[in-house]
Amino acid sequence: MKERLASYIKIFTLPILLSGCIETSRWNGMEFVNIQDSIISPYDIAIDMEFANGKNPEQQIIANNINAKLQDLFLEKVDTTNLPSTIKEYIKKLCDTYKQEDINYHINRSDHLKGRFEYGLNGTVNYIFTEDYYGGGAHPTSTTVILCFNAETGSQITTNELVVDSCRGKLIDKLTEKLMKNVNVNCIDSLRELGYLDMSDMFISDNFLLGKDSISFYYNAYDIAPYAYGSTTLSFSYEELDGIITFSNDNQ
Repeated sequence: MKERLASYIKIFTLPILLSGCIETSRWNGMEFVNIQDSIISPYDIAIDMEFANGKNPEQQIIANNINAKLQDLFLEKVDTTNLPSTIKEYIKKLCDTYKQEDINYHINRSDHLKGRFEYGLNGTVNYIFTEDYYGGGAHPTSTTVILCFNAETGSQITTNELVVDSCRGKLIDKLTEKLMKNVNVNCIDSLRELGYLDMSDMFISDNFLLGKDSISFYYNAYDIAPYAYGSTTLSFSYEELDGIITFSNDNQ
């Protein structure tokens, strides 16, 4: 079947992207640029993602570090010199995969991927990526992945860097307490009666956002609650986690 790719931003190297993309924000010579591509047949697939662009060679190294991580994680290929091509290839790969899976089934699939940068704590930048997918069944699924980057180096900040090693148990306790407070119960048994933590104990989510005044841990549906409850966000002021995490608004 012939595939018709929808029109997309025709850009060939990242430094040229600025003239053809939507600029959303910047820091110290860094800009965010938006790249989109999509098809409507044989499957409804759309990708709408921001990437980093440095305005000087030093910042471009940082941008490439960030973009390489985004590509590796979400597009299964790293080529920071031609991001539109990487996106186009990924859409084709999805189509090929779905066609192979659909040999015996005819499923109306849709797969929409969106990624945006968001500023928060000084010296860091967050990336929020969401995939909305439907491939048959009772309902679509929506999955969010949040990445935090060191704005000075472009390296990802993970829970290994975020949480003081000896305080991981304390953080899990605080996450459990916050969840109980949010749903107005006072013990884990009551949480489980509501459907929370039914399939797993509380854990430190790798999806966290370093905001200007608070840190938020994000849990997708099914992580700690049934699908019907949707996602769960547990937020703390930096003061609440003083001594437990290594990033706070004192770093500003």
